[in-house]
Amino acid sequence: MRLNLTTALPLAFVLVSGCWRRTEMSAVWHEPGSGVLNFNRAVAVFATTDEGMRRSVEDELAMKFPNSVPSYRLVPRAADVDKDQILPQMRNAGFDGAIVMRVTDVTERLNYQPGTYWGSPYGFGGYWGNAWASPYYPGYVSTTQIVTVETNIYNLKDDRLVFAARSETSDPSSVGKLIRSVMRHINEELKKSGMMAYRYAPPADVATEVAGH
Repeated sequence: MRLNLTTALPLAFVLVSGCWRRTEMSAVWHEPGSGVLNFNRAVAVFATTDEGMRRSVEDELAMKFPNSVPSYRLVPRAADVDKDQILPQMRNAGFDGAIVMRVTDVTERLNYQPGTYWGSPYGFGGYWGNAWASPYYPGYVSTTQIVTVETNIYNLKDDRLVFAARSETSDPSSVGKLIRSVMRHINEELKKSGMMAYRYAPPADVATEVAGH
């Protein structure tokens, strides 16, 4: 399966064809000396105007980032929230951390596979002798869809960015697989940098806590 995205960002995912390939980290940064992330309560955010996608992605994020709660349980409609009030509202609700993810780009890369004769490429002389005939295995062009995701982690106590990363995933087959793959790499980077050490506690029922302020 392949993942198509509509024309504007934030974007909606539409499943089409292909298969999931892999995720690679293209850039990673963490605040020098930030120490271990040990949030008591973090909010998981996926920035998109598609509320249905936001909910499904934030559920995935909350399962992969310990002690976190999907933001839609706090803010059912992100567009209704005053951006100048969201930080104090989160703090008042007891949140000391946040992980925010968003799609920043979707591109397609062309891949060319040259034609071969009887299963193996020839040198120039052999190619010259056979180029005038039809190749046994003709060349072909395929496309690979690259989805770029930005992931930021914030300490809400002093409103400070402590970790940032950009990842590129080839031909993701579903939103869930994309997020799980990205979060696996994010958690590996956090462990590598010594920032991953959590006390996991199931989140309390926080529905509308922030929205009600």
